[in-house]
Amino acid sequence: MSEVAWRPLAPTDAPRAAKLLAACERTDRTGDRRGTQDVLDGWAASGVDLATGTISGWAGPELVAHAVTRAREHADPVHEMTVEIAVHPAHRTPDTAAHLLAWCRRTAARRHRERFGDTPSELHARTHGHQRWLADVLDASGYRRVRSYRGMRLGLAAHAPAAAPALPPGTAIVPFEDRYEAPLLAARNEIFAANPGSVPMTPGTWRHSVTGSPYFRPESSFVLLSADGREILCYLLSTELTDAADERELYLANAGTRPDLHGQGLYRAVFTHTLARARAQGYRWAVLDVDTTNPMAAGGFYERVGLRTFRTWTGHVLQLNGEERNGGTDVPDAATPVRRRGVVHT
Repeated sequence: MSEVAWRPLAPTDAPRAAKLLAACERTDRTGDRRGTQDVLDGWAASGVDLATGTISGWAGPELVAHAVTRAREHADPVHEMTVEIAVHPAHRTPDTAAHLLAWCRRTAARRHRERFGDTPSELHARTHGHQRWLADVLDASGYRRVRSYRGMRLGLAAHAPAAAPALPPGTAIVPFEDRYEAPLLAARNEIFAANPGSVPMTPGTWRHSVTGSPYFRPESSFVLLSADGREILCYLLSTELTDAADERELYLANAGTRPDLHGQGLYRAVFTHTLARARAQGYRWAVLDVDTTNPMAAGGFYERVGLRTFRTWTGHVLQLNGEERNGGTDVPDAATPVRRRGVVHT
């Protein structure tokens, strides 16, 4: 039986991490196809600290497991931290799972205290419908299944665009340009200010994760401007994860409408416009993920315009309040090898 040795991730581990994710994808079929640069981009996000907020497990020269925690910038009123876990299918053992999840709990509690002291805190994870192995170990570690999401897509080649509703006089739907970046961030923060769990995004985080991302497609992202051109009333921003000519997918990543304008058809107008432009630009699919409690999803809007569910996600939450100051759960130190035993069943 081989042993797994543990240490923090380092930038030079990115190629091995991409290889690990590819091995996971062959089994889990989540649609996660990240290369080395994609991995590095994720590790460069605000709130990720490779030295103190990650762990990796090695069987000889091979990376077989890792976890990456990410701290949000605000606690309003709860500080939500996220964790991403990947384990090679051949190493999904009870010991490996227990070691990773205990480390996540200790590390998230420590990183939270360093930023926000004794304020309420939660650790969030997400699983694809095919990742039953991970969902089960999260259940066993005290996480609650609190939200569900549907991945939906539409084949654009055979899509007959619906008629868009009339826009308010003087308003216009225009492609994203750099000059809209600051007002768009302000609009986003205002639109989601009252949403539970939402916190304001800083310009740096917004730029890194949205408009400055290498996957962002400004020519396929649209904003609805007010009649005087000074306000953004609604927006829909898109990304593309692959440039393969025969399988191009436009991912509808970020959207919002001013709350006082809900029910006036503005989002439907921008959405319809985006689909028409995506088809003209040669995309084969339009894809999105939506919270099942979202009014547009719950009301059947996406089905009516032709999208169909093809994947599901579950949000898992662990309450961190009351964690012991010394880290809580008694598990081996991150530098201690953990011996493999039986495989956790998928």
